[in-house]
Amino acid sequence: MFTLTTASPHPVSHVLFHPDGFTFAVTQPNSGFTLVDRMTGSVVGTVPVPRVAEYSSIIFAENGARLVAASARGVTVCDTATGEILVQRGKATLAGAVLAERAGGLIAATPSGLRTLSLGTVLGVGGHIYPVLTERTHSLQSSAALVAVSPGGRWAVGVYERVKPSLIDIGTRRVVLALDHPYRTEGSRFGSPGVTFATTGDRFAICDGINVTVFDTPNNSPEPDAEPDDEPGPSLVQRAATATAPKPRAIVEPVFTLNRPSGVAATDLWRPPLAFTPDGRGLLVRRPRNRVQLWDVATGTQLGEWSWRLDSVTCLAIAPDGLTAVAGARHGRVVVWDLE
Repeated sequence: MFTLTTASPHPVSHVLFHPDGFTFAVTQPNSGFTLVDRMTGSVVGTVPVPRVAEYSSIIFAENGARLVAASARGVTVCDTATGEILVQRGKATLAGAVLAERAGGLIAATPSGLRTLSLGTVLGVGGHIYPVLTERTHSLQSSAALVAVSPGGRWAVGVYERVKPSLIDIGTRRVVLALDHPYRTEGSRFGSPGVTFATTGDRFAICDGINVTVFDTPNNSPEPDAEPDDEPGPSLVQRAATATAPKPRAIVEPVFTLNRPSGVAATDLWRPPLAFTPDGRGLLVRRPRNRVQLWDVATGTQLGEWSWRLDSVTCLAIAPDGLTAVAGARHGRVVVWDLE
């Protein structure tokens, strides 16, 4: 185990491992990104991004060659090796997006809809090549506000004002399941609610300020609403002549729930940072007094607990091999430790 302090005094908002597992990115508002060697804790690169107060999503793309961040200013694409900002786009359309990479480009889920993003180049004056980020809007068969998307871009989580949240298949852009969860869009703020997917996309957790609730996705189940998009539906005359009840929507129950700690007042919202192990079986979560616990989702048992003299743990991440974890905290502090 070791600790380090970045050059910036700002709190750490995200920690994210590079796909190769050897380095991880430390994100700080109004500062940018610091790339750190996992074994030594030495800084191997920086990406300055000033005047961004809050990030909604951070991912590595193109096998780690690009670091892509979403914020109120839109989407920023950086070169991981050089630290250069390649392009910024979408202050009006991509603000607060949640990102994922899938075959063919990036997925950006926003409260106003779903977009695909492609990074390319254009030839400018004097033969100079400029990077560009193009976006395409896709309509959903749902009125949900998208708040999360799974790694690989297969699933999205949508919330409503008056009905249960839903799991949406991005490929068909249709609702697959309703979630047995009370969360609503009312009172939500930038970056809320906290929805964390496992790397495999088979499982996700919702933290709504009351408890942490884990659901499984139907990756190995047939899709109930997977009719071909080009199949003709009934005509307006047929619809008017036939009274058809709406198709009932399957409701999926949680597989694990971690209740708000007894030390947290009932009037306070409890939104701890979370991270799944790579296989999705374990859930790392911050508890009171800066304790970090590892829980087995299937059995509901605690597997481990760690504690350090940090000033408020703000984010968590686990390496692709599942052996090492990272916690970010206030004042640019980071701790790296072995899970086994």
